[in-house]
Amino acid sequence: MAASSDAAYSESVPNPWWLMATLWLCPPLMLVGAVAVWRDESGISRVIGVSILLGLVVVLVPLARWLTALRIEVTPAALRYGWGPMGATRRWADVLGAEVEPYRWLTYGGWGLRFALGKRRAYSVPGVRFGVLVRTRDGKRTHLASRQPEALCAAIRARIPASPDARGGHE
Repeated sequence: MAASSDAAYSESVPNPWWLMATLWLCPPLMLVGAVAVWRDESGISRVIGVSILLGLVVVLVPLARWLTALRIEVTPAALRYGWGPMGATRRWADVLGAEVEPYRWLTYGGWGLRFALGKRRAYSVPGVRFGVLVRTRDGKRTHLASRQPEALCAAIRARIPASPDARGGHE
């Protein structure tokens, strides 16, 4: 997701160093594995082994780049959030409300892109203890991890169209 110049609020929530180190160490290790397979195998097993390992490198490099940070953007047109292509865009007409809340990892079963019962989902980052819960017209409740949850919540609330239930009513 590229940053927009018209964004009222933009935040990049980086993943912890240990997760990024794991992702960035995998491609070089795969290349070492490809060289080892090339030297030790022969025939079709050499071709298959090297092809699989090089294919994994091609997949892991963009994945590591996308997963560097959770990006959240509040623009005049919509709320955008996610990691690379794994994200969502919500038009303001669909957003009912937002509130700051602590992230309860047991509710969602961990960190990352998580799904829970009751149309709940989370875009969370290990080590980030607070975020903003965004409620939408389709009944979904999405938790967005944020290092500045009050600022994010204020930016979202400033864009929500005025309605009786826009600032905390029930659906």
